[in-house]
Amino acid sequence: MASLSRIAHLVWKELIQIRRDRRMFGLVMMMPVLELLIFGYVVATDIDHISLAVCDYSHTAESRAYVAQLEQSGYFRVSATCESLRDIDRLLDHGSVRLALVIPPDFADQLKRGGPAQVMAAVDGTNSNTAMIATSYLEQATLGQAIDVVEPGGGGASVVSAPPLVTAEPRVWFNPELRSVKFMVPGIVCILLMESLVILTAIAIVKEKERGTIEQILVSPIRRYEFILGKAIPFIGLGYLNVSLVILFGTYWFDVAIAGSLSLLFAFSGLFILTCLGMGLVVSAISNTQQQASMAGQFVILPNMFFSGFMFPIASMPPLVQKLTYLIPLRYYLTIVRGIFLKGAGWAELRDEAAILLVYGTIILFLATGLFRKQVR
Repeated sequence: MASLSRIAHLVWKELIQIRRDRRMFGLVMMMPVLELLIFGYVVATDIDHISLAVCDYSHTAESRAYVAQLEQSGYFRVSATCESLRDIDRLLDHGSVRLALVIPPDFADQLKRGGPAQVMAAVDGTNSNTAMIATSYLEQATLGQAIDVVEPGGGGASVVSAPPLVTAEPRVWFNPELRSVKFMVPGIVCILLMESLVILTAIAIVKEKERGTIEQILVSPIRRYEFILGKAIPFIGLGYLNVSLVILFGTYWFDVAIAGSLSLLFAFSGLFILTCLGMGLVVSAISNTQQQASMAGQFVILPNMFFSGFMFPIASMPPLVQKLTYLIPLRYYLTIVRGIFLKGAGWAELRDEAAILLVYGTIILFLATGLFRKQVR
């Protein structure tokens, strides 16, 4: 009975502590609500309005009717037109479209002769799941084209009484084998950096608050920015170590080779590392305990994971949520890492994302420095 009494007193003490720590209580209450909203609105496996580029060498009524039927299926949205295969290279490299359709010059002639007219589809395979779904949708829509042009059979039902008049020949770029590990390894680089740097940076500074040593440090000759740099530099090294380990393990264990420049990847990773450190400093400025810092760090990490395209395609999210994803730093770094890993993208294709990350990192670091100075005055 005595042990049960002690346990009850400990439980009561913890309840009092939770009640006193209003920030912690608020985080605990808001976390399941936030996850429910994210899973309810963002986690969707259906993909529609896949961005499509059309390179029409036929320029006939038949080719236009075929493209129109693809759009009417609801799966595809023509977002660009091409004049040559170079345009397809550019659009796929920049991620402007997911699929590019090439209609040959003799498309209409083949249909008039009664034979199957073949088209080529170039698919962006960086996301193997999206690529397979897009390929399947294209095949279904193309089969629908064949059903529509065949005369109705007995009983008034449309049937395919001959081979499809239009056949698609999908060709997957960047990830021909559609291996999901090639899609996941670059994403792990991004998530590992964020999870480790944000929380560890926050806890390292909050620990000084809990021990009461931060005031002693700040009244010493060490300046505030020197204190922040002294705390940040080891984590910068840790961030690069994490990137290196994932690259080595991914390359030699999972056979996921980097198609682009390794030095460019490390240079752009530095921008994201600074952004993560800034987030960690912001978390430490609003937290008084290590437990608070861990919970607040999850509030930073979870939206980045779900809204960046790491787990779920941004195209499958509601339009309003898609606009909100532009506020997520991980979205831009994920584009950079997957572009270098899988597409061999260079400075010309990734400079916009790098510039946005630089702006984000600068703003977050200034905000973190201001909050830190205000708190320790």
